[in-house]
Amino acid sequence: MTRPLDQDASATTLVTTEIRVLRKGRGLGASDLDQRIGPHLRELAADVAASDISGLRRVLAGEFGSRAARLPPDLRGAIMASLGLSPITRQMPHFGERVAWLAEQSGRNYRTVLRRIDAAEQLLAEEIAGELWRRRGRPAAAVDGWYLDELRTVLRLDTRTPESHERRRIVATQAGLTEVMAWLDVPRGKDQPRLGLQAEVVYGGSLLRREEPSQSRVQFFIKLPRPLQPGETHDYELILRVPEGGQMRPHYIFTPECRCNSFDLRVRFDLGHIPSRVRRVDGETVRMFEGAPFNDEQLVVDAAGEVHVWFGSPALYLGYGLQWDPA
Repeated sequence: MTRPLDQDASATTLVTTEIRVLRKGRGLGASDLDQRIGPHLRELAADVAASDISGLRRVLAGEFGSRAARLPPDLRGAIMASLGLSPITRQMPHFGERVAWLAEQSGRNYRTVLRRIDAAEQLLAEEIAGELWRRRGRPAAAVDGWYLDELRTVLRLDTRTPESHERRRIVATQAGLTEVMAWLDVPRGKDQPRLGLQAEVVYGGSLLRREEPSQSRVQFFIKLPRPLQPGETHDYELILRVPEGGQMRPHYIFTPECRCNSFDLRVRFDLGHIPSRVRRVDGETVRMFEGAPFNDEQLVVDAAGEVHVWFGSPALYLGYGLQWDPA
């Protein structure tokens, strides 16, 4: 059983211990990965089946990579190499071999590099412990009985007020499924009013109810035209509009709270207000993309004022989408 995760040094110690167990042998490339990870790293992998070793490895690699991106470059390189996540060390079967390679590359001795790895593991553990704390504090996402096969969103910023057209394809996993939920997190300042998003179901169902379980969260419940059976798919479209005078932040981020096989996003900017910079957000926490510097490769807005991105199997609870500078 996972121990209570207090947001203090003890939480970091628990996760650090699990990382140090994982680093042995082939690290994340171990064939018995399901037996090697501790309860907190298992929780980090969310709902990946324990028997799905390749899925477990892929999700953990993405989680580690996203959180390691916040570390200083030397520590980020150390942790990625030590866990067998860098292209070269991935082929090395022993932790000691990876440490020796790092020592040679950095011009440091073995013991110095080992201390650097220890420091990187502790910082990575802090990031992971903080993320698990955040997830446990989220309102429950009532998504039992279905998952997203595809989410296709067009965000229009060339209309009177911003509006997103969200076409969703769901797959039922329980008998007699009659409703589904679409959620949105809209962060706001302490003194800012709620954004008051307006919702319209274009086809595929009807709006059953709206809930706002927290200051920044909105949930829309959609009644389906008929009950679905396990394995059946169903498409519906939802339009969300910002009311007159409302201001949305300069990003569109989708954070999966259930399995999602595909996320397709197109943002259509007003040709009179093209942003100076646009970046792809690919598996980041809120702390990473809120106020993040635009150091990544910049995306080009085409002649129609559009930027298009696609994400396959986005990881649970991480952010995916686009961020831009206000024009």
